[in-house]
Amino acid sequence: MQFNRYIWDLYRNSPEGRAAIKRDITEHWKVLDNTGDIRQELEFTAEVFGFENIEDGESDILSVNLNNLLHEFTEDILINDSKEADELFIEMVDDGWEIPVNVGEENQWFVLIGGGLEDNTVYRQVFTTITGLSAGLHTAHSDYFIPYFFIKRFDHLTKICHFFGITLPDEPTKQQKRERALYYLEINRVFQAFRHEHGLSPEELNAFLYDFAPKNVKLANTNSLPEASRVWFSIGNSVDFEYLDEANEKSISFWQGNLEARRGDIVLMWCSSPRSYLHSIWRVVDDGFNDPFFYYYNSIRVGHPLKIPPITFKTFAQDPLLGASPAVKAHFQGRSGSALSLEEYQAICGLIKQTGFDTTLLPIAPSELTFGDLTLNNERDVETQLLEPLLLKLGFTVTDWVRQLPVRMGRGQRNYPDYVLGCDLKSGEESAISVLECKFRISSPKELKDAFLQAKSYALRLQAQSLTLADARGIWIFQQRSDGFVFDAFTFKVWKELTHPDILHEISLIFGKKVIDDAIQSRLRTMKAPSKQKG
Repeated sequence: MQFNRYIWDLYRNSPEGRAAIKRDITEHWKVLDNTGDIRQELEFTAEVFGFENIEDGESDILSVNLNNLLHEFTEDILINDSKEADELFIEMVDDGWEIPVNVGEENQWFVLIGGGLEDNTVYRQVFTTITGLSAGLHTAHSDYFIPYFFIKRFDHLTKICHFFGITLPDEPTKQQKRERALYYLEINRVFQAFRHEHGLSPEELNAFLYDFAPKNVKLANTNSLPEASRVWFSIGNSVDFEYLDEANEKSISFWQGNLEARRGDIVLMWCSSPRSYLHSIWRVVDDGFNDPFFYYYNSIRVGHPLKIPPITFKTFAQDPLLGASPAVKAHFQGRSGSALSLEEYQAICGLIKQTGFDTTLLPIAPSELTFGDLTLNNERDVETQLLEPLLLKLGFTVTDWVRQLPVRMGRGQRNYPDYVLGCDLKSGEESAISVLECKFRISSPKELKDAFLQAKSYALRLQAQSLTLADARGIWIFQQRSDGFVFDAFTFKVWKELTHPDILHEISLIFGKKVIDDAIQSRLRTMKAPSKQKG
């Protein structure tokens, strides 16, 4: 839906609306922090590297309140328009600011904020502390900067924008560090335009973002979870140990994860050295998502922790099945966010049982894919028993798709995309709106990347707007962005999800019958449009 002025005015004039508009940003933050839907250890305070004592040049790390620091440093800077506001932020990100800070009665230090052009690693400092940085800029210049409080909640922001018809720019990829540092500016531009379009004050925009919108948009349901579709492995290091030990049944935390993680999935929480043992078992409470302001980028939100007796690395290594796995042989290095097989999970449950723990309390293992009498033995079964029925549900008929379209990709080379939608068959100039590739099973990140690159080559050759990969577990949907098709930007759904009307509708907005037909008509209008003659 679009922003509804009537509903907003009812809220704005209500007691709860007036109270929310009067809140300062620290109160908004406390309300969010007390919702209990995420672990919030950052607040406005951050340990920032790069402090220098002006007397002896000594370097150190000091904890500072970024909201206060940026407010005091920038409040006397004159900003006349949004362009100057952007330039101020870019100056901080690229060139850096040296901000004097008094430590005690006699010592004065300089804190270094930003400066990525000199040290590329500093960009990480900016995007991971954007909450405090944006809060300080907003406090000093509320007309030009919004406080960004969706740290570790980027999926919530995207849901709010989708609900209210607000278009966010494509998020940067994981490796685009400078772009991630500057992405706040792009979000800020979107919401400043939204604010001016609807005549909102800065205080009203804050109330909209952090009170009105979350109350009107279904952001999460952490209580009722579906059955697990997969088991994932996550790692906590020493800074996480205290939190993990104190977690209870109401705890919800944000962790490095995988975009393929679904609500209800099982997460095995491993504590790294010096503990080196399996600590607890959690459940995924929201589908995996990317967060450009999170260091690890790929994200999951987990809850419902179940403490178990520690299962040591030595126990894993001595198990016949687990000890032979590449993950154990590598001592779990780089394995956070990776998937475990059903057999591995069952073996781990066996180890837990040996400790005397009541294994009836453990999450039920994912069931094998079953849809009535379906039996999937090969790629063609995935096509005929899963993908084609999905296309029919999306409004297509069998005459709307072309299977195994011959496409010339190079001299003497022909390739055959499995399915294309919205196809123009003009020889040598073939085009399509959407490309779909099927595999029997995509079992590893490498296999997914290989399948993506294959489908991407077809999609680019055919000028497609979207490409979809399908296997026996689900579908991966990639949409054309301003920077092309990006591997770490996809929507993933398991087949069971696609039986739900709301999920089916979500997919129909990407490559449903109406979307494809509208895109065909748009291309036809572009082709028929008369070219401008030079005068």
